[in-house]
Amino acid sequence: MKEHIIILALLLTFSICSYGNNFIVKDTILKPSQVIDSLVFSENLDWSVRLVTNFKQQQFRLKNESGKLLYMPNNPFGVGFGIANQKMVIDVIINLKTGEEEEHTTKFAAEGAIILNRNLFGFTLENVNGYEVSSRQNSDENFRDDIRMFSLGLEYLRVLSKSTITVRGMKSGLPDQQKSFVSYGLGGFFLMRQMEADASIIPVPDREYFNDQAEIYDYSGIGAGVLAGFNAYFALPANFFATVLVAPGIGYEYKYVKTENDNYSPSNPLLLKTDFFASLGYNRKKFYVHFTFGTDWYFSSLNFGNDVFLSVTKSKIAVGYQIGKIFKKKKPFE
Repeated sequence: MKEHIIILALLLTFSICSYGNNFIVKDTILKPSQVIDSLVFSENLDWSVRLVTNFKQQQFRLKNESGKLLYMPNNPFGVGFGIANQKMVIDVIINLKTGEEEEHTTKFAAEGAIILNRNLFGFTLENVNGYEVSSRQNSDENFRDDIRMFSLGLEYLRVLSKSTITVRGMKSGLPDQQKSFVSYGLGGFFLMRQMEADASIIPVPDREYFNDQAEIYDYSGIGAGVLAGFNAYFALPANFFATVLVAPGIGYEYKYVKTENDNYSPSNPLLLKTDFFASLGYNRKKFYVHFTFGTDWYFSSLNFGNDVFLSVTKSKIAVGYQIGKIFKKKKPFE
């Protein structure tokens, strides 16, 4: 219950700060209906519909000087459809399951990005149940359906350069520009994660490589920090284009660890983060095809020589059709 209150308070604070600092135009604060009109109903927006196939995987690693374990969910592929305009992209993906029924990872994932007045807001949400555990010491692999990982990430980036950017050009790869450009910005991030298991996440054959403080069955962390990033768009010949976004960050994280023998809070609060996104595509007047790849990395120490590394990797192929403007400005007396 305490964690839910913390999440609600942080989300409320994030929303209030965003509202107060970024939605002021000509001394008039935008109403929620105006924000929705700007994102959805504006006659200036060009829309497209798209079919997508994707790969998405949230994995984490536990390592020290003697051993390394990789925890990876299976069934990372999916298919779906979506819509996009200059200010937002929404894709709905259905996960494809293969292999043995009892060894399926079950998960819920959502992500999104919005740009308002050169302010980029992004979020990722992952809830994963079931991980394949791989050992680098003895090449053993086994599936643990009791390991569960929840993570929530929020990002804000204030674009400081004069180049015009859109979500389609920055995150989806659908350009609105005919010339190459580079933009940059500063901002912040927030991360919350919770890992739970019925017993120690270290397999019995690997316990000789890890100390007692690594016998984790419950781990929680909440952190925040600052980040800086740059985005580049490259106009290529024959209607091809490429984009890249890099945003490193540094912050502090409060962590609490429960093990089979003891509970403790690591004294090292440092949290390192890096976001990377790239796309390559082909764009015509009505049709487009593009490939995107992105990964988010988080690294922190659990003390006693143990480190944890969390990564969310995603790639997507989209085939879209430009339907143009949907909402047109009404003429008087119509």
